[in-house]
Amino acid sequence: MELLIGKPSYQVEACSTLAFSPNRTTTGETIVAKNFDYLNVLEPYNLTCETKPNEGYATLGCKMAPLAGMLDGMNEHGLTVTYNLANTLDEPQCYAPLSIALQEMLETCKTTDEAVKFIVKAKRGGHDAVLTLADAEGNIKTVEITSSHSATSNTTGGQVVNTNHYKTNEMQKHEVPRSAVFFGKGVPKEIVGVKVHESSEQRLKRAQELLKGKEKVDEGKITAVLRDHGENNEPSLFTICRHGTDASTIRSVIFYPNRKSMKVLYGKPCKNQYDKFKFS
Repeated sequence: MELLIGKPSYQVEACSTLAFSPNRTTTGETIVAKNFDYLNVLEPYNLTCETKPNEGYATLGCKMAPLAGMLDGMNEHGLTVTYNLANTLDEPQCYAPLSIALQEMLETCKTTDEAVKFIVKAKRGGHDAVLTLADAEGNIKTVEITSSHSATSNTTGGQVVNTNHYKTNEMQKHEVPRSAVFFGKGVPKEIVGVKVHESSEQRLKRAQELLKGKEKVDEGKITAVLRDHGENNEPSLFTICRHGTDASTIRSVIFYPNRKSMKVLYGKPCKNQYDKFKFS
């Protein structure tokens, strides 16, 4: 067993993303949804923000004050991105937050393919990530990145489920070992001794089980997945709707690239309702 020693600001493994091509939705449109899981004390700092740069495309999405850039958002052409944290062994060469690169990507790219080319070439630092990219044409791709490595993959059966571990063989070489556990000063008691990827793997498996089959999904099915507490309906750090003493689901979002609109819920999906936002 390997130990992942906790730092004063320990890495919170969190977030679950779902993405569906038009042929997988009842409305025949692209849909992307995500639960944003992070430290409970930061819940009040979530923002939904529209930007209209003098040069570049308008954006609409979710940020966290005072962090610059975009965490999860879309632009006026429907290009959409979600940002899930990952755990790797790479040391950043550039310490500018990845969220800044994502903001610039949304302001300058129209399609998923353009966005992939931009982000893999961009100087990036901060956290490693599993990015889900989608556009109004139904082109959905996953980009797994560190500050110096990347790999891109496509949908399986018209859908994507991403959590916080890499699924490509190429990127797993740079990942924190699957045998590593949380341990050390600053790590909450509820995850001491827990494998770093355990929650991520359980949430991925549960979402795939809930979405198994050929039937098309609608908003009701998607929100049911985002609110899920597992087979035994026991909310925890290992369920899609996460409940923890120090970290939980603190925001949930659903993007509709074809409509150029989104729905946002603050707090836990099991307890709150979504509000609709559109470009002004």
